[in-house]
Amino acid sequence: MKGHKRMHLFIVNPVAGKGRTLGIIPEIESLMKKHALPWRVEITNAPGHAAEIAREYIKDNRNLRIFAVGGDGTLNEVLQSTVGTDACLGIVPAGTGNDFIKSFCPMKEPLELLPFMIHAIPVPVDVCKMNDRYFVNIASAGFDADVVASTQHLKHLPFMKGKIAYIGGILLSLIRKKNIQATFFLDGEEIHMPSLLLSAFANGRYYGGGMMPAPQACPDDGFLDVCMIEGMNRLKILAFFPRFIQGTHTSMNGVSIRRCQSLRMESPHPVHVNADGELFQYKSLEINLIHKGQQFIKPL
Repeated sequence: MKGHKRMHLFIVNPVAGKGRTLGIIPEIESLMKKHALPWRVEITNAPGHAAEIAREYIKDNRNLRIFAVGGDGTLNEVLQSTVGTDACLGIVPAGTGNDFIKSFCPMKEPLELLPFMIHAIPVPVDVCKMNDRYFVNIASAGFDADVVASTQHLKHLPFMKGKIAYIGGILLSLIRKKNIQATFFLDGEEIHMPSLLLSAFANGRYYGGGMMPAPQACPDDGFLDVCMIEGMNRLKILAFFPRFIQGTHTSMNGVSIRRCQSLRMESPHPVHVNADGELFQYKSLEINLIHKGQQFIKPL
């Protein structure tokens, strides 16, 4: 069946992008009617609901194009149900970060991208399985994941929203900062890090709103780019992060970039792990790359 005959399912996260996703629905409906394409819109009502919706539609629609309308977290939820199926996965980038799609095209407003995406030919991209979950962009462990955890905590407090919460998360993580100890096994090679600031496992190129931990990462090359950064004091962290954001940190002392297809990370104590914006805690994590494991709807 040709791509334009497939059912188009739009899974809308109503809280992504400060609620602006709901305003996109009339535009989706108008566009799909104009092109006479089969479509459905479903709105999530709780964390994990996007995966449930995708799973139910996949049961009844073998040739399905699913668009996550939200941010990278919404995309990650839907991904949990599409890996290993015939469903194609795309994103209408309406969240706060929208990082994965930046590896394919310059960031644009979702309504500008939408007309190009409904007719786009899907391309295969790599997917990573981390323990019992999948991610498609970047996972990380250490300081940056601590910032995500601190930011989420602060968002529950009055007047702590958006950038204010994120800046507060950075400051709180700096105050609490403790370099971690970890041992990595990259395709079987053992690397011991007695003091680790953070490590990033990159399939895509951008995360955290545009930071580039591994500037050469490519989502379809069959390799995971791993950035390991040795522990440093608070003053050095403040000097380091501007370069980390720009992706010019790779030549700095204490920074190592490696490539692999599988890795294991072991730590004596649980550490925060961030995968596509979703937060976890692990003492041990294992990542295996699935080469071209997902059909991704790349904008034309």
